[in-house]
Amino acid sequence: MQFFALDILFPEEVVSVVLTKEDSGSVVHIDEEYFFEIELEGNPSTGFWWHFENLDEQYLELVREEAEKISKERLGAPVLGRWVFKAKRCGETTVKMAYYRKWEGADKAVDRVSFVVKIK
Repeated sequence: MQFFALDILFPEEVVSVVLTKEDSGSVVHIDEEYFFEIELEGNPSTGFWWHFENLDEQYLELVREEAEKISKERLGAPVLGRWVFKAKRCGETTVKMAYYRKWEGADKAVDRVSFVVKIK
């Protein structure tokens, strides 16, 4: 019997572009079937986190979402949120995210980012 490693059957996505808060408002060009990532710092211990205001699933597929501690030494320290997307089809869409406490709602957002994604 022969066994295959899971990372061969299910390889990690190869991310071609990483967008950060500083890139907000920019336009990213990406090929169909390729991956890009959004990285944003947040502090969920205060109740604040990044939420999508819109995500056009006809153009983008959210394939992975994760959060990583920035500092392992402090409780309540900020974390780095990562959202990996796959470009599904040619066209243009805008990813908008807002930073707020879920129980307060998007109208109480203290920060927002947006990225125009052009898929070719």
